Amino acid sequence: MSKKIIQLSLGILISVAILYYVLRPVDLHDLWAAFRAANWWWGIPFIAVTFLSMWVRALRWRILMRPVGDFTTTRLFSPMMIGFAINSLLPGRVGELARAYVLSAREKVAFGSVFATVVVERIFDTMALLTLLVIVFARLDIPEDLTLTYGGFTITSAKLAFLTRQLMYIGAITLSGALFVMWGRGRQLVQTIVQRMPLLPAGIKEKIVGLVGTFAEGLHSLRDFRSWISIIVLSAAVWVLVGFSMQIMSWGFSGMDVSLSQGIAITVIAAIAILIPAAPGYWGLMQLGIMFALLLLGIEDDRAKALGYAFAVHALQYFPIVFVGLFFLWRERMSFGEITRMGKQE
Repeated sequence: MSKKIIQLSLGILISVAILYYVLRPVDLHDLWAAFRAANWWWGIPFIAVTFLSMWVRALRWRILMRPVGDFTTTRLFSPMMIGFAINSLLPGRVGELARAYVLSAREKVAFGSVFATVVVERIFDTMALLTLLVIVFARLDIPEDLTLTYGGFTITSAKLAFLTRQLMYIGAITLSGALFVMWGRGRQLVQTIVQRMPLLPAGIKEKIVGLVGTFAEGLHSLRDFRSWISIIVLSAAVWVLVGFSMQIMSWGFSGMDVSLSQGIAITVIAAIAILIPAAPGYWGLMQLGIMFALLLLGIEDDRAKALGYAFAVHALQYFPIVFVGLFFLWRERMSFGEITRMGKQE
């Protein structure tokens, strides 16, 4: 049995287990009633804002791609959508490789140079999420005696504060590491230390050294202050737009009033939840993250309605992105099999 099949099987098992966990305390008749009562017309502006956030991502990628070539945002939008669609359908974040592969094949540029920008983009996404997490939780009024129980699992305000602090530390370490690697001597020092580690297998050393070099290459576009500011602003804009889409869809569920700050908080918590390895598409994890956020923030006590909202926003993100991404894949005259083989090679 191949590594990919094992990885996919484990991911599906995790997703099924988490879906069972979130569905178990909810009456399915109440869940269906929540779906029927929802005003699905709000899905139209929700999808529009979702694609606007994707366009902002493409605009940000254009800045990162400047050392590689001068591409229009339109030219970058299709490979990016293909990447997101592949991530939703295949395990192992193959979509990140697919995005770089499609663009490098079409524009005749080096795959490594394109992939380096994708790596840097993901670092900025992580930093933006962690920063927004700190800002949002500082503004939200969470009771000190908070105790939230769902499906036998209990979280308190103390546990939440501990988790937030750990994420802040991770963010600070990530930013410090990125700045250090950006410095030429810092990159060389890291690569030298890795190469001299006696207990690391040679294959792992080679991958780490290569990844450090790839990341440093991706940072070449950020040598000037203006580019840094542009990337930071656009990274924040991406997640604010996603948070706004969360607010929009809440208007389709009677009695659910999500503010923009709460929408961003829901987005951040859901994004953290989907970091857990699971089946492609993050089914189960997304519902868990959104449900937890709604209960934590005291937005919705009706668990059937909260879960209905979680399924709604996930489906309205997932299926349009997959459809558009596969359309672009067809337009580029590439097959799913070609993308899969590329993932194995890289």
